[in-house]
Amino acid sequence: MKAFSLFLLFAIACGTHAESVCEDVGLCRAQTDDQITACQNEAKSLELEARASDCGGPFDEYFSCADDHYLCTGNVPSFAGCELTRGLLDSCLSGARAQNSCGALAVRLAACPGKPPASPTPAPCGATELCTSRCYLDDVADVCLPQPLELSEFAHCVQQCP
Repeated sequence: MKAFSLFLLFAIACGTHAESVCEDVGLCRAQTDDQITACQNEAKSLELEARASDCGGPFDEYFSCADDHYLCTGNVPSFAGCELTRGLLDSCLSGARAQNSCGALAVRLAACPGKPPASPTPAPCGATELCTSRCYLDDVADVCLPQPLELSEFAHCVQQCP
């Protein structure tokens, strides 16, 4: 029984690097457990999309670095020394734009009649923009004509993006 308890404690404590980063950021910003969980869910979605875009390696490298180099100053989280790995992840995601949510959003916006609305995610498509575009696609039924309630849900989702 004692061995099982130790295993269970170890299994609970061993999340992914991205989950740890979300928890660290959430604690630094005094976020609720629900907000931290929402960030972790967004990180899982980002990971799936990164892997589908052949960016799994850069994703792993960045979040491993961020997990190891986390610093909280006041309520501002930072990851000093991870700029290069973040840049590599962002470059990979930008290069894979046609295969990810940034590209999917761009295609849907381009199909809007008349002048398409401005994209909520500017190029290039990095980790933050990938998450933002996924939030928009998930929360806005008609990207050509977003409704106020949908934009509110979108804004809430974006707050959970890395």
